[in-house]
Amino acid sequence: MRMPLLRFLAVTLGAAGAARAASLEDRVEALFRPPLGEWIALSPEGQRVAYTTQAGGELALVMMDLEQSRRRKTVAVAPDRDAGPPPDASRPPTQLRFLRWATESRLVYAPVVRVVPLPPVADASGRPLPNPDGPTVLSPIMATDADGRQRGTLVDARDFQEVPEEARRSLADFLRTPTELAARRKGEPVRWRMPHLDILGFFPRDRDQLIIGTRGAYSMPLRHLVDIRTGHVQAYGEDWPAPPGEPHVYDWFRLKVVGERQPAAQPTTLWQDEDLGRAQRELGAKFPRRIVELLDWSETRTRVLFRVTGGSDAGRFFVWQRPEDVVLEILPRAPWLPAAKLHETRWFEHAAPDGARLSAYLTWPRQPRAGPPPLLVVFPTGFPGGAQPAFDPEAQVFADLGFAVARLNHRSVAGVRPEDEAALRAALDRVSVDDALTTIAGIAARDQDRPFDRKRVAVLGRGFGGYLALRALQLEPGMFRCGIAIDAPLEPFAPDIARAIPAALLEPDASGGKKLSVLAQAEALTQPVLLLVEPGRSEGSAADMEALRTQLQRLGRPPEHVSLDPGSAAARTAARAAVYRKMEAFLTLHLQNFSVTIGPTKEVP
Repeated sequence: MRMPLLRFLAVTLGAAGAARAASLEDRVEALFRPPLGEWIALSPEGQRVAYTTQAGGELALVMMDLEQSRRRKTVAVAPDRDAGPPPDASRPPTQLRFLRWATESRLVYAPVVRVVPLPPVADASGRPLPNPDGPTVLSPIMATDADGRQRGTLVDARDFQEVPEEARRSLADFLRTPTELAARRKGEPVRWRMPHLDILGFFPRDRDQLIIGTRGAYSMPLRHLVDIRTGHVQAYGEDWPAPPGEPHVYDWFRLKVVGERQPAAQPTTLWQDEDLGRAQRELGAKFPRRIVELLDWSETRTRVLFRVTGGSDAGRFFVWQRPEDVVLEILPRAPWLPAAKLHETRWFEHAAPDGARLSAYLTWPRQPRAGPPPLLVVFPTGFPGGAQPAFDPEAQVFADLGFAVARLNHRSVAGVRPEDEAALRAALDRVSVDDALTTIAGIAARDQDRPFDRKRVAVLGRGFGGYLALRALQLEPGMFRCGIAIDAPLEPFAPDIARAIPAALLEPDASGGKKLSVLAQAEALTQPVLLLVEPGRSEGSAADMEALRTQLQRLGRPPEHVSLDPGSAAARTAARAAVYRKMEAFLTLHLQNFSVTIGPTKEVP
C-alpha cells in the first residue's frame, strides 16, 4: 500500500524533528556539563594534583599521582546532608570554597557555607518571632589522604556553638558541648548561636596544623589550631590575618600576596613576584595566541600548575617541570568535547574611531546553512562586566544552528577611561551600540575569507545586555533584523541597572531618563523581538518586560513572549534545550524569511 504524500511528509518531518530534538538535548548536556578542574591544586612537592569533577550529580575529588603514571583516585565530597533540611533535587551539587594540599599526602577542602534558618517561634500572643536559637550554620572543613581511605569532617560550626555572654560563667563553659552546658545550667534556657568558620592558613612550622577563625554568633573573632590528622582543636592566641581573596594571588608558602588578577578583555595577571612573572612570560611564549593562567606551584616552584584556553578548545591543564623545561598535559577541562566537534572561535581586537580598544570573540559554524551565515551579536551581561570567556557553550549551540556568533566586550571592561566618561554619561546606550557597529565592520574587514550576511544580523542579551539588545533595535533598526532579550531591565534608573552601572554614568538629564528608556520609546521598536522571562529571577525586569509587551500589543506589534521554565535556571538539560529551540525558531523565522523551520535533510533509500 502506498502512503499518501502529505502523510509521508508529516511522518518523515515528525521523525526528523524528534531525532533533532534528542540530538540537541544531547549536545546541550555535553556543552553545559560542569568542566573538570573548577577547583584544582598542586601538592607542596609537586607530586600530586587534586581537582574537582561531577559524579552522579554530586561533587567529587580526583587525586592524581604524577610520579606513578598519573594514577588517579576519585573520592566523593561528603555533602553536608547530616544537618539541615533534606536534600533538594533542584539544588545544585555541593560547591567548594577551599581546596589545598596541607602536606604531600593530606588534602584539605571545604564546601561553601550554608545558612539554614530555623522555624520561627511564637510569643505569648501567638505572633511569629525569629528563632533565637538560629540559624544553623553548616560550615564543614574536611580532609582526605591521597588514596581517599582516611577522610571526613575535621570541624564544623556546630563544634563552636556559642551562648550569650550572660550565660557564660567560665572558659570551661565555652568549651563544653551544648548538651553538657545545658545540663550544667540546670534547666535554665540557653540560646545557641553558630559562628562562621574561615580558613586562615597552615601553621608554617607544622602544616599538619590548620589555622581557622570563628566569627559571628556572640563572641569576638577567635582563632584555633585544627590537627588535620585527628581533628583535635586547640586555642591559638596569635594574630593571624586572613589571606586576601580575589583579585589577589596569594602564595601559601611565603605567606604573602604575589600578584593581582587584572580586569581586561582577556585574563591577565600583574605579578609582583619577579620569579612568577618570568614563569608567566616563558609559558606565554610556549603557547602563542592562547591565554595562559598560572594557578598553583610547588613550595620550591620547580613545578607550576597552569591552565591554557583559547581557540576551539574548552581549556587544558598542564604542569611545567622547570628544571627539565618539560610541560606535561594533566587533563582537558572537557574531554567529552573533542576539538573536531567544536566550532572555531577567534579573538578580535581593534580600535574605535575615538581610540578606545574594542574586543570580541567570533565563533564560526563548521557547516553554515546555504550562503553566508547570519550573524548573532551578543551583548555582555553587565557594565562594564567581566570579560567574555574564551570558550562559551551557548556560542557553540548557536553555531550548531548555523549562526556566526560575535560575543562583545564593553570598551570599559578594564575600567572606564577618563576620556570616555562624558560620552557614556550622555548616552551609554548609544556608545555601546556604536561600538557594536564598529566591531561588526571590523570583523567583516579582518576576516574576509569568511563573510557573514550583513543583511541578516540579530542581537541577544541577558540582564543589562538584554537592555542594550533592545536599544540596538530601537537605535539601528536598519542594521539589526530582530532581537532576543532575557530578563532585561528596561528603565535606566531601575535598581537592576543602577546596581550594574557606576552612579556617575547615570546622572538624570532634562528628559528625566526617557532618552535612555526602552519603555518611553516603545514606538521605535519596529523590529521583531522575543522576550524571555524567568519567573522570580528579577521582579523589576519581569514588570518592565510585561509593560513593554503591553505597549507593543497596543501598537499592533505584539512581541513573542516566553515565560521560562524555572528548570532552565536549574540547568536541567531538557528545559535548557527547549529554550534554544524557541530561540532558533524565532531567529529562523525573522532572518531566513521562512514561515516553517525545517531540520537537516537526510537521504532516504
